[in-house]
Amino acid sequence: MQGLVHVRAGGLVDLYPAYYLRYLASVASISAFCYPAGSRKWLTRRAKLIALSAVRAGSARSWLRAAASSPLLQRVVVARPLMLEKPFRPLGALGLGFGDRARLVVDHYVLAEAALPVCVCDRIYLSGGLRWMSEDGRYELRLADSGPNPKEGELAFYWTDIETGVCLTQLSFYLRRGDHGPEIYVGGLQGPMGEQSREWIRLATKASEGLRPKDVVMEALLAFAAHVGARRVVGVSRANHVSRQRNTPREILADYEGFWAEYHGTSLADGNVDVPICQPQRDIAEIPSKKRSAWRRKQAFAEAVRATVADWLRADAVPAGNDPQLPVAAAVAA
Repeated sequence: MQGLVHVRAGGLVDLYPAYYLRYLASVASISAFCYPAGSRKWLTRRAKLIALSAVRAGSARSWLRAAASSPLLQRVVVARPLMLEKPFRPLGALGLGFGDRARLVVDHYVLAEAALPVCVCDRIYLSGGLRWMSEDGRYELRLADSGPNPKEGELAFYWTDIETGVCLTQLSFYLRRGDHGPEIYVGGLQGPMGEQSREWIRLATKASEGLRPKDVVMEALLAFAAHVGARRVVGVSRANHVSRQRNTPREILADYEGFWAEYHGTSLADGNVDVPICQPQRDIAEIPSKKRSAWRRKQAFAEAVRATVADWLRADAVPAGNDPQLPVAAAVAA
């Protein structure tokens, strides 16, 4: 290392060798926190995190400082240390750089803290999520972290068939800052694969009075958006899906644009779709008389979903216990 280490991170940051070495020592401590000895590929993962943090010292330190500034994000990191590596990997949408990815994650947690009670945030992220069971006991709506699809959002609604254990739909999303205030960005909509999936979805649609699984989670999302004061919902397009940012881009099977169009979405300049939070209501006079009873039942089920989400977000709960102390602070102070 020469007299100064120059790191390009939006601007030019000058780091003296002793300062830089203290920073790397702190990152090594964080890597040990994320990848305990004996965990899968722990040595390789530690080395990779240290190397990436060394190359991106300025932007990585900004990310760690921001992570340490959000109480909710701190609690989540304590529970799931791998959260700290998120900006180092593709997430959110095709083509986002490190700074944009870090900002997307931090803004989500800052906005969630501002919009929701602490006890609700802790139940969502630290206690397995918020749950509602259908009347027949077979299907469950859940709001929790994005679990198996962490690149597509920091929150997700799930509609699960309890009998088979299959998640029929997962809708993953972020809270983010828009030009006119907070908005929701939907990064992914996933469903089951295989021959049996059609039958599972058919049965679930029948049990939900005609609402398909993806309609159930969409109704839940719109209720969430209204409750937190989001200005709009932006749905990802197939062309912008994060799964396309791979050495071998994954084929996107879901018809995202078609689904957003069902919810009166309009195309944006970047290819994504603007979906209105307040959906136009169909006049019952437009419904054939023989189908009005079924239509009313369908609307009642959708209203039950929306009311459930609103109740969740207002409900009192005991916060999940967790120690908020992080090794992140050492890297920020280094």
